[in-house]
Amino acid sequence: MTAESYIVRFRPGATDEEIAKTKSDLVAAGGEIVHEYTLIKAVAVRVPSDTVTSLSADPSVEGIEKDQEMKAN
Repeated sequence: MTAESYIVRFRPGATDEEIAKTKSDLVAAGGEIVHEYTLIKAVAVRVPSDTVTSLSADPSVEGIEKDQEMKAN
C-alpha cells in the first residue's frame, strides 16, 4: 500500500491527550507526521491510504483532506 499525504484537523475541543493518541496510532499504522501546525489543531501526515478510513472514525478528528499544492490565480 502506498503512502499518501493528508492534512488531519482535530476538533477544537480535542484534548492534548486525544491528539497525542491519534498521532501515536498514525505512526503505529505505518504513517509519518510530516508537520505539526501551531495556529490550528492539525498535522500533515503521510499514511497508507487504507488508514484514512479508520482515521475518519476517530472522535478527535474534525476532518481529513488530501494535502496538495495550492495556487493563486
